[in-house]
Amino acid sequence: MKLLLLSLSLICSAFAIPKKPTGRIVDCDSPEANDAALEALHYINTNHHHGYKFVVNQVEEVHVQPETANGEIFYVELDLLESKCPWVSPTPVENCPVRPREEQAVEGDCKVKLQKQGGNFTVLGVSCKSKPDSAENVFLACPTCSLLAPLNDTQVVHAVDAALLNFNNGNNTVHFKLHEIGRAQIQGPANIKAQVEFVIAASNCSKEEANAALDSCVALTGQGAYYGSCAASVTKLPGAQDEEIDVQCTVYDPQVDQTGVPSSGVPAQPSVVHGHFHHNLRHSSLGPHSSESNSAEKLLHLHHPKTPTKRSLGKKHADPNALVRPLCPGKKNFF
Repeated sequence: MKLLLLSLSLICSAFAIPKKPTGRIVDCDSPEANDAALEALHYINTNHHHGYKFVVNQVEEVHVQPETANGEIFYVELDLLESKCPWVSPTPVENCPVRPREEQAVEGDCKVKLQKQGGNFTVLGVSCKSKPDSAENVFLACPTCSLLAPLNDTQVVHAVDAALLNFNNGNNTVHFKLHEIGRAQIQGPANIKAQVEFVIAASNCSKEEANAALDSCVALTGQGAYYGSCAASVTKLPGAQDEEIDVQCTVYDPQVDQTGVPSSGVPAQPSVVHGHFHHNLRHSSLGPHSSESNSAEKLLHLHHPKTPTKRSLGKKHADPNALVRPLCPGKKNFF
C-alpha cells in the first residue's frame, strides 16, 4: 500500500501544474515596456553590423522576476521590422522609414533579458532571428512586385559590380570598394532588370591611383574608415548592346566616436552570404548569450505559456463575463 501511494505521489508530482510567475505584471503597451524595448533595440542595432537597422513593431511578451538587491529581471519578446537605413547610416533609427510589404519586408523576432536597477535598463542577453515576409503577403500587397533574390546570384553580383564601377568613374575623391550587398530584386518577364542595394567602403587609393594599380587598393580600417550606401538598377533590354545603369550613393562622414557605426572591429572585406536572401539577425554578434544553437526559451528561461494576460476594465470584483482587454501582446506600430 505504501509503495502504491509513493508511486501515485511521484506521478502527480511529474504532471503537477507549475506555479505562476510571482513577479509583477507589466502591460506590453506601458511606458516601462516601451523603455525596455528601446534599450533592447539600441543594443541590437549597435551590435548588428550587417544589413539594415531594425525598428520595434510590437512588444509581444513581458515577464518580470521579483525584485532583489540587484533590481528586477525583465524577459521581453519583440517583433521587429527592417528599416530602409543601412547599418552604416548615422540616421537615428527613429527617423528611419520602415520597408513596406511591397518590397518584401524582413521581420525580426528577438527575446531579450534585461536588468532594471535604479530606473535604468541594461541588456544581459539576446537571442534573435529574422526572415523575409511571405510571398503570399507580398503579392497580396502588390501582385506585380518581385521577391528578394539571393545575395550571391550572378545577375545580382554583376549589377553591383557594374553600378559600383559607374559610381567610381564619376567620383573625383577616393576609390570605393564593395563592403556588402544588402538586398536585391530581379524584375521583368525575362529578368531584364536588377535592383540592388549595397554598402561601400573608402579605400586608401585616389581615383588616379586606382586606375594605375587597382590591386593595391584596400578598404580603410580603424579611425580613418568611412562608408556609404548605394541603390542602383541595372537594365539590359533585349537586343541592346549596353546596359542602362542608374546608381545613387550617399557617402557618410567618419562616425568613429558614435555608437552603432563602423569601427576597427568591422571586417574590411566584402560580406558574402551564399544562398541567403537577407542578413539574418541570427548571425549577428549580439553578445555571449546570442547563439544559433540555443533556443530563446532556454536562453531567457521563458517557460511561461504564451496566453494573453488580461485585465478587467470593470470594478475590482468584476463579473467573470465582464469586458477584459489583453495586457500582451501590445499593439502593432506598423503591420
